[in-house]
Amino acid sequence: MTTYVVGSDNIDRKEQSYIDTVAQILSEAGNTCEKRPIGPGYVQGYGLSGDSSGKTAVFIVGGNDGGTYQDFVQGISRGYYHYDLCWFAFASWTAHSWITPEDLKNRPMVRAHDDNFSTDTSGFVGKTAAQYFSENSQYIKMAYGNSPEELAKMILNGGNEEKDKGSSASTIKDALKELLSFWDAEVECYCRGDTVFVHKIPVPEQECGLKLKQGVNIVMDSVSITDYNPDTVNVLTVHSTVMEDIIYRNDDLIWRFGEKSMEMDAVKYVTVTTTEETPSTDTTDTSTDTSTDTSTDTSTDDTTTETDTTTTETETTTKVEEVPCETPEEVQAFADREWAKIKRNNGHTIELKTQSAPQWQTGEWVKVEIPLFDVDDYLYIKSVSQSLSDSTECNLSLTDYPPGFGEYNPDTSDDEEENTEEEEETTETDVEESV
Repeated sequence: MTTYVVGSDNIDRKEQSYIDTVAQILSEAGNTCEKRPIGPGYVQGYGLSGDSSGKTAVFIVGGNDGGTYQDFVQGISRGYYHYDLCWFAFASWTAHSWITPEDLKNRPMVRAHDDNFSTDTSGFVGKTAAQYFSENSQYIKMAYGNSPEELAKMILNGGNEEKDKGSSASTIKDALKELLSFWDAEVECYCRGDTVFVHKIPVPEQECGLKLKQGVNIVMDSVSITDYNPDTVNVLTVHSTVMEDIIYRNDDLIWRFGEKSMEMDAVKYVTVTTTEETPSTDTTDTSTDTSTDTSTDTSTDDTTTETDTTTTETETTTKVEEVPCETPEEVQAFADREWAKIKRNNGHTIELKTQSAPQWQTGEWVKVEIPLFDVDDYLYIKSVSQSLSDSTECNLSLTDYPPGFGEYNPDTSDDEEENTEEEEETTETDVEESV
């Protein structure tokens, strides 16, 4: 069995209950657990001691910090941390962003705002947390969930999510994401209470009626901004055969980081159905057996008649193919989607507090004006949560574009389902039956 060292970073003042719950479940499975104090540095500090040798750390965290992951990888591999392994247990239920399962799997990491210790960030910046953990799984592993219980169960399960057997999707949410991936960057999906909303993403300049403004309804000391990933594409060129190139530019990012260019051909997916007819001939034996039994010797007469049946088998196969866009409207729609995906994955987020009000809901666009940080743009409310310290305040997590559903990966192989129709042209043969 394993000896776990369970600790937590500062998250939401409920950290001790998280530690206790995780340790209890791990212990009930037959393991030994040691608890560390709450706060940054306690799990690391114990790891520097020889007392941690042969033990496994469980670090409950409320943020996504590539520098800390890298520190543990280097520390365990080089021997100054004596742990055998460290589990980063993400308290996803507390998250505005970054540590939800979706963000851990799909969102490229940036340098954390409080990372003042990493001398080289090239090993993790631009990678997703899931990718980085996979590359260094002999030293660090990740667990996440909607409760401390789920964290502990995922650790006991070796870092694997519990999936529904017999289904390609582990949850209804995953199944819905698979379905909506075809319209990625065109539609949004979010939950309010126990209701799921799916609809076309509105144009914020046309439909936004909310505003957050410095000095009016923003708690300024609560504002936390995650900067743009410096590798974000800021010049996108889309080619086609039906119109001139479409070019998008983000001059602010070009000025800050230099040109980061990408060129694409405008394409679309179409379903192609092919039908092939294959003739075949079946020969059927029809036998008539006439037998008369008399007192005298009479032989039995067997009559055999062959019936030729000519059959045409029609085999229909279906597959999805990627083909060039055929109209300017299709090209424009393709270019808009790809530019939106770039905005969505640029790493830029704003976390802030404002006065609680019913209009602050997930899925709404809001005009944000914060001259102190040079912010004047439309942002999307990704999540809303009540402030723990003040019931009159709520926390908002804002992004440049609604979250995605993953890349659409059509099955371009022939469809297994075959529709076969038989058209029979029968040459009739008269068959006399003896009675």
